[in-house]
Amino acid sequence: MYPAIVLVSFTVSWAIQDVIAPVLSAKLSSAYRSLSAKDRVDWNNRILSTCASIVLGAIALCGFLRDSGLKPDVVRYESPYMKVACAIVVGYAVADLIIIAVRYRYLATPLMILHHVLTAATCIVCGLMSPLAHFYGNMQLLAELSNPLLHLRRLLTLSGWSYTSPPHVMTSLAFMTTFFLVRVATIPICWYGWVYLLMPQPEYGRAEYAAAWRIAIALGIVLHTLYLYWFYTICRMAKRSIESLRKELAKSK
Repeated sequence: MYPAIVLVSFTVSWAIQDVIAPVLSAKLSSAYRSLSAKDRVDWNNRILSTCASIVLGAIALCGFLRDSGLKPDVVRYESPYMKVACAIVVGYAVADLIIIAVRYRYLATPLMILHHVLTAATCIVCGLMSPLAHFYGNMQLLAELSNPLLHLRRLLTLSGWSYTSPPHVMTSLAFMTTFFLVRVATIPICWYGWVYLLMPQPEYGRAEYAAAWRIAIALGIVLHTLYLYWFYTICRMAKRSIESLRKELAKSK
């Protein structure tokens, strides 16, 4: 079943980038029709990423609400929600890598390519092939819920809204709040659960799991450090936007 989901995800992702997003955007947005070729590709790619993030975040949320096996103290458990989400991620990541390769001048950044490669590899190894600690993997998928607001900020900019405009400032504040809730506030929950609930389980110490635990802990440290750095940057940007908006409002009085 999961290879079929990968294939469907790949096909739908490509269709959103090259067919659905361009057609709908051209019909619904006059700003899109006036964009350069480069900005149109960027716009379409952000629509694709937004759709993927909403689907993945929703699946992760449903997993926590409906899958009784997703518990912080369970070492070995195969969550169907987690595996479906990982299959979707693999299809999307492969499709987006090909899209980036085809439109290298417009989309390619080393960090984005590295992100997609690592994400696809992690989902294959840790999500589809391994039944270990799916609660914590699902928590990382839940973090996708902050991405739509990130892309909305860019779409507002491409539509002509300035960084100090009320819609842009409100979106920045909403993004900062959502980012905190799904990426920063979950950090202590994750590490508390891992250290005090997961590690004391007798099954955790099995020798065949040692390599997987080292990889998972290393990835967790890297990801959470990046989350804290990004949140700091987001807060600074939001502060500058609010201050600029206040100055503009003061001038207009």
